[in-house]
Order: sequence, then structure tokens, then C-alpha cells
Amino acid sequence: MSVVDFLHLLVPLHGDPRFLRGPLWTSWQIDPTVLLGVLGLAAAYVILTSRWNERWTGIPDRQVTGAQRRSFLAGCVVILIALGPPVEDWAALLVSGHMLQHLLLMFLAPPLLLYGTPAWMLAPLLKWKPVALMGYWLTRPVVAFALSSLVIIVWHLPVLYDLSLRVEPVHIVQHMMYLSTSLLVWWTLLGPLPAWPRATPLVQCLFLFALTLPSAVVGAFLTFGPVGYYPYYTTVPRMWGIDLATDQQVAGLMMWVLGGVIYLLLVTVIFFRWATREEEGERQGEPPPAGVIEHPA
Repeated sequence: MSVVDFLHLLVPLHGDPRFLRGPLWTSWQIDPTVLLGVLGLAAAYVILTSRWNERWTGIPDRQVTGAQRRSFLAGCVVILIALGPPVEDWAALLVSGHMLQHLLLMFLAPPLLLYGTPAWMLAPLLKWKPVALMGYWLTRPVVAFALSSLVIIVWHLPVLYDLSLRVEPVHIVQHMMYLSTSLLVWWTLLGPLPAWPRATPLVQCLFLFALTLPSAVVGAFLTFGPVGYYPYYTTVPRMWGIDLATDQQVAGLMMWVLGGVIYLLLVTVIFFRWATREEEGERQGEPPPAGVIEHPA
């Protein structure tokens, strides 16, 4: 008996894609735990940033801008879209559908959540020295790069990738690891806590460029590697008549090209904003500001 077969006896399956049918290939049923979790996160944020909370706590300086509120709630919506129908059902049928799900969790939800999080909301974490120390080191570029790269590479190994699609608890762990390590990655650009500082502009550029490498390796292998690299997808219905070879190549290009383009665009923006500020600082005879990406207090 294989490891996967043994786990099937212990835990519920992720879901049976054979029940999905056209034209949209979705059951339009969302996992209650996903719905409750995301709504709970959004509700907690609204309560903590409301005027009612200021009156209740007696702390008047707990301010948050409208842009922050919209950003955080948009991040919650992105998570709901990524983990709900139809994307969740498409991920069970297409390698590219699963890749779309992961890109939403890695590239869109984390920056929206971080931008919307005021510093005072995380400041209580600094009261515990072990937490403060761990948070500082986890948000350093080298550590964030190592952890995020490891997560991307390990979870794209066939045995773990297939296991995540067949066993729901493993799938949940996979998504949580993608989201959490991506938050560490985006912290270098948008982290709100001065105690866990963002990287300097040049380090940000090097960091983002380095992040294109693990995505490129995995993406290139999926694009040019053997068809059926993930055996799970050889057993499910072919959605909209998309053959497995095309599906796998599209997934590889999504990670390789789309992910790389996003990182390189950020490098370009950061570099030119830094160069502009340095030039303005030289004209004024003052050192340029340390930060590059503005973040509300």
C-alpha cells in the first residue's frame, strides 16, 4: 500500500472531480470553512479598525485610511475567489487552473493584505521577545527568499503535488504555506512595522530579481518536461477539451513568464523611484528617503 493510499484511509478526500461537468465545470459550492474563515478575518478587521473599537479601547490613535480598508478587504475577496468556485473546481481539473489559484495566493492577496494592515494592529506582537525576534529574522530578505523558494520547489514535486490534490488537509497546508511565505516576501516591500523593517531599495531589487529564479526553474520544467508529470491530472476529465500537454505548458508559462514579469516590473518601478529620489536629494543637498513604496501610517 502506498503512502497516498494509506492517507486515503485516514482523512477525507479533496473532492471528486468526476462530478464536475460543463459548460462551466463547477459545482458552485464553496467549502464552509473557507467562507467562514475569510468572512471572520474581514469582520475582525472591520471591528478592530472601526470607531466603535476606538471608543471601546479608549485609544484614539488607532487610525486607518480608506485606502487601507479597501486594500485589506480586497485581499480577503481575492482569497475567497482563489479558494472558492469556480477557481477551486478548475484547479481540480487543470494544472493551469491550480497554477492560477496559487498565483492569486502568492502575488495578489499578500500585498493587498499587508498594505491594508496598520502598524498598530501588529505592534502588540513585539511585546513577546521570542515573537519579536522570530518576526524580525523571518522578514529578512535572505530568509524570506530561502523559505519561499523552498516552498515553491518542494510543493511542485509530483508526490506532494498529487497528494495535495487527493487529500484535503494536505491541500489546506499547501495553500497556507504559499500564503504565509508570500507574506514574508511582500513584507520586504510593504511591511508596516518599523521594528521589522523593509529592505533598502537596492536590496529590494536584488531580492525580487532572485525570486524569478525558482519560479523560472519550476515553470521551465513544466513547460518542456514530460507530459503527465503530475499523474493525478491523467485521471480527471479534460475540461473544455484542453489536452494535458497544452494544459501543463500553459501552467509552466504562467509561473515562468507571468511570475517573472511581475517581479521584473516591480524591480523597474523601485529602481527608477529610488533613482529619482536620490537625484532630488542631491539637488537639495539632502540624503534621499530610505523607503521606496509609500505605506500609510
